[in-house]
Amino acid sequence: MKTLGIIDIGSNSIKLIIVEIDNNSYKEIFHKKFQTRLSDFIDKENKNLSAEGMKNFFGIIFTFKKYCDEHNCEDIIAVATESLRQIRNSSEIIEDIYKTLNLKIKILSPTEECYLGYISSIPNNLNDYVHIDIGGGSVEIGLVKNKTLLECVSIPMGALKITNKFHIKDGISKDDETHIQDYIFNKLSNIPWIDDCKGLPTVIIGGSIKTIGRIHQKKYAITSNIHGYELFNEDIESLLNSFCNLSLEEVIYTTGLSKSRSDILLAALVTIHSIISYMNSSKIIISKYTIREGIINDYIKNYSK
Repeated sequence: MKTLGIIDIGSNSIKLIIVEIDNNSYKEIFHKKFQTRLSDFIDKENKNLSAEGMKNFFGIIFTFKKYCDEHNCEDIIAVATESLRQIRNSSEIIEDIYKTLNLKIKILSPTEECYLGYISSIPNNLNDYVHIDIGGGSVEIGLVKNKTLLECVSIPMGALKITNKFHIKDGISKDDETHIQDYIFNKLSNIPWIDDCKGLPTVIIGGSIKTIGRIHQKKYAITSNIHGYELFNEDIESLLNSFCNLSLEEVIYTTGLSKSRSDILLAALVTIHSIISYMNSSKIIISKYTIREGIINDYIKNYSK
């Protein structure tokens, strides 16, 4: 049996999960999450993480390393995605953390991020589908045929990035919605293989889609498990129409979500609606798994050799 700690550094939050691995199975024994919004601390001119941002980041990583040590983790895997890919001084930050804490942070390439998301959530009953990971800083799209990931791309248009770019924390007008959709359609049209995705079902991972799924379940008093829950584009459009004229305070009151989830809800809805519309997806299937489970699955595969 081995104890593994995984630190997942995202644009919206930093998460820690500690698992015990026994042969080909694992059990979660600890998890912790901090909302960080690293992108709020990036200088618009030089793209460096500010001193305040670094202080917050170091504090969280220090705390997570301490939790891992307390649980006697034999290995710690720390990864970052668009959260650090977009920061100019990320190499300096990673080096300082390694020198201080003896902890290596790996910045995943877009291909690696998409692959880990894909292996975290391969459905048993689908052979051909589109894998989508909606993050705070980026969206990963993968084309899967015969359960094999054939193509993947990462686009820096996550829910947090769209929120900040189009200033839509307090409601979204039809003009805003059209502008965002045109922006996303343009990004998608540049993907050489995007036509191969059209008409396929989509498996979506990430905190935003789980939040949207739970809102939909609450609206219709549905109590089924969020994993495997199915939605259609008209469901996303209906939720978007329900929230488009609400202020941030009204969204928080209506949904009961935290501020850090509520203020990116509109961006998540319009982003998903735009992608699904462009690809004419037959349906949306929500997966509760993330790149963290992908890392665990990859680790187990190598550990068992």
